[in-house]
Amino acid sequence: MFPPMISLKKMVRKQGYKSLFCGLDAQLMRDGPFYAFFFGSYEMSCFLFRTYVPSMPEELNYFISGGLAGMLGWTAAMPFDVPKTNVQSRYDTQIVGSYFPQMIQITKERGILGLYNGLGPTLVRAFPANAALFLGVEMGKRCFDKFLWEK
Repeated sequence: MFPPMISLKKMVRKQGYKSLFCGLDAQLMRDGPFYAFFFGSYEMSCFLFRTYVPSMPEELNYFISGGLAGMLGWTAAMPFDVPKTNVQSRYDTQIVGSYFPQMIQITKERGILGLYNGLGPTLVRAFPANAALFLGVEMGKRCFDKFLWEK
């Protein structure tokens, strides 16, 4: 049996099936700000490029807007992601209720900047990953629209 299954069995044995939802509050706290900034900044950036740089090719607009959206999303979500990661990686975490004490502990020990631990590498990864993501999604939409709706 491979190690993740061993860990999974230990979790279920110790806390029951509810242990599979450990850190759900932490996950929701991180994902709310991330997706609000991620999709909001993508749409805003696309609009602004179309408005103020109309000569920019659509593909470049999607690429740059996607990269910026990823960077803004992670910048907004990072203070929520660091405690989430700590809560979800601990074996003894509670189903709900470990998130805010963990956030407070990080802030007391490392200050507010402790909540941004790892932001640099995350932003370096975020631009190309999300630029490619949105370019792929938009090009895929274009292909499907052409295939499905043109006669």
